[in-house]
Amino acid sequence: MAKYQKFQRSTPKKQGLHPIWRGIGCILLVIVPLLSYWLTTIFKPMILATGKVPYQLLGHVVLPDWAYKYRILYGISVYISSINDLGLNVIMFLVIALILTTISSLLYAAMYSVVGPTRYTELDAPPANYKPKVYKR
Repeated sequence: MAKYQKFQRSTPKKQGLHPIWRGIGCILLVIVPLLSYWLTTIFKPMILATGKVPYQLLGHVVLPDWAYKYRILYGISVYISSINDLGLNVIMFLVIALILTTISSLLYAAMYSVVGPTRYTELDAPPANYKPKVYKR
């Protein structure tokens, strides 16, 4: 080997993510909100039947007067104030979406750990076999 010649170790090129993983993410981005809305409409009568829902979440939303003054906000304000039980719907939607996102993330992590690449490559050092001494007084 010459004095001024570069020495480069040939390393395998890292392969990017398989497109299926991006596809799963895109699908979940659409499916989780739709499924959450559907489950909200299904479970809402059951939750209302318990009678333990605070009265502040039921009925129509009352918006301040300035929301109806401006032409841009008028149409949106009229539509929002016409929705019945909006507070309950929003809270249920967010809770169900959070639960579905958690479940899908755990399933995704489990699938990726089984199917995904190895944790260590040839270039990584092996894990240390160090056992600390037991501390006694």
